[in-house]
This record gives sequence, structure tokens and C-alpha cells, in this order.
Amino acid sequence: MIDKPLAGRTIAVLLANGFEEEEFTEPQKRLIEAGATTKIVSRANGLVNGWYEGSWGHFFPIDQDLAETLAIDYDGLVVPGGTRAVDKLAEEPHASRVLKAFVRAGAPVTIIGDAVGLLATLELAKGRTVTSSADARAQLEEAGASWEEVTHVTEGNLVTASGVSGVQAAMVDFVEKVAGYNSEDAQAA
Repeated sequence: MIDKPLAGRTIAVLLANGFEEEEFTEPQKRLIEAGATTKIVSRANGLVNGWYEGSWGHFFPIDQDLAETLAIDYDGLVVPGGTRAVDKLAEEPHASRVLKAFVRAGAPVTIIGDAVGLLATLELAKGRTVTSSADARAQLEEAGASWEEVTHVTEGNLVTASGVSGVQAAMVDFVEKVAGYNSEDAQAA
């Protein structure tokens, strides 16, 4: 299974209306190529609407309501950016619960672009080295993160990307983290 290192693994993708479509579709494509199953989790009703090139984009079907989502049911989490989506996720208690559960468990997490700012909102940024969109930089630094002007940063099982430009390299690291991750070991810790 060298060519499909994530066969049998399921990755949650946390979305809200207004997410950056390319920050979702590019990681999804890489994960499927690696053999993973991706599941869209969201509070949107049935379909979630992306943002593409300055206007509303495509609709994508929801696989699981965020209120019913547990980190333990997944092998990793991807959170695409998009200011509209990030604002909604920051106010959604279930999004906070799920993201915190993944990060605290040390599970593989990739956060892209504006969404990296959620680490600051949820008080998970202090002491971390990250990258993000330029718009989230001040918020992250104010929350105690060390921000780097690069396409992606990998720190433990947390991979952050500056945006679409950093997705490909970030997903290489994320796939490696998920392939080596054993959720049962994390639960025992």
C-alpha cells in the first residue's frame, strides 16, 4: 500500500458556508489520491456553499452534522479558510469543541489560510509556530504564536498553510502525519 498510505483512514473536513473552495478541493484531491476517505462535517443544512474567485461557488453535500461529530471517529482534520466561513466557525460551539479535541489529542490537523486564526480564537495558538494568510498574522502573534512567512509550517501533528500556495507541500506533511498516527496510542496518553 505504498501508493495509498491512507487506505482505511477517514479524514474530517470542517466547513461552513463561504469556505475557500480551492482550500478544500486541493486537500481533498490529495487525500483521495493517498487512499483516504474524506467526510464533510458542517452545521450547514444538507449542503455547504463554497466561495470561488470573489463570488459564491459550488455546493457540497454534508456527510455529518457537526453537532454529532466526534474527533475520535476520524484519523485527522482539515480546516480550509475563507473569512466568511472562519467567522461562522469561530461562533459555532461544536466547531470549537471538535477543533480543540483534535489539537489536544495530538491528532493530525491541517489548517489553511484565514482558518489558522481559529487557533487564536480558541486559545490554542500560544507557543506554537504557524503560518497563515497575512490577514490572520496579527491575531496569531497577539495570541502568542510565532508566525513565519512561508507556505507551510509543520509542528508536531499540526500543519498550517498560508493558503492555496502552501496546500500541496502541507498535504505531503499531513499525509505522512496521518499515515504514522495511531489514535489508540493518543487515547492512552
